[in-house]
Amino acid sequence: MINSLFGQFSPDLIAWIPIHLLSSFLAVTWLLFLFPTNNFSGRIFYLWNKIRLEAIKLLFQNTKRNAAPWTPILTAIFFVILSINLIGLFPYAFTISSHASFTYSLAIPMWMSVNILGFYLAFNSRLSHLVPQGTPSALIPVMVWIETLSLLAQPIALGLRLAANLTAGHLLLFLLSTATWLLSSTPTISSLVLVVLVLLFVLEVGVACIQAYVFTSLSHFYLDQNI
Repeated sequence: MINSLFGQFSPDLIAWIPIHLLSSFLAVTWLLFLFPTNNFSGRIFYLWNKIRLEAIKLLFQNTKRNAAPWTPILTAIFFVILSINLIGLFPYAFTISSHASFTYSLAIPMWMSVNILGFYLAFNSRLSHLVPQGTPSALIPVMVWIETLSLLAQPIALGLRLAANLTAGHLLLFLLSTATWLLSSTPTISSLVLVVLVLLFVLEVGVACIQAYVFTSLSHFYLDQNI
């Protein structure tokens, strides 16, 4: 039972086990289907394989050859985030991707790994990016600080964008569903609010998909910058 506006972001316990662990487990099980198997047959396998291939084509249409080994990792991250976001839209489900602790646990290791790889492969080239070409000598120290802060802000923006967008959408869904229930004594107004709620829910499904795509695309962009 949710007794407050932010109560939906507090995970419940099942036998002393946080429910967000169960949500994450259900999302990770989709990783079993990222590669062709014989467990599916006929139309189900064809449909899933089509979705997987289209997602890979969309995510990596402009990828570099050196970034090809990262394709399975980024694909797995995309489907994990997507499944967690969609699971969180079900009634009484907990959206773990609305918590910064989860999004930063993905964003920071991903950002660190691609940047460490970039400095390892081309240390001088990565340092040269801290000073844009044509910068006056007097502004070089300032530009180094600005570019360094911009680099350090990447994982913060990567994790915060995902959590903030999902939190805002879920709050709106909660407010509209509560308003629909409270205004049930006025059928006309309640019906209008319900229509808006349904439309917002459809929009939130799109947001869940888009945020998974944005997170993976930005990670892929940072990778391209470093390779």
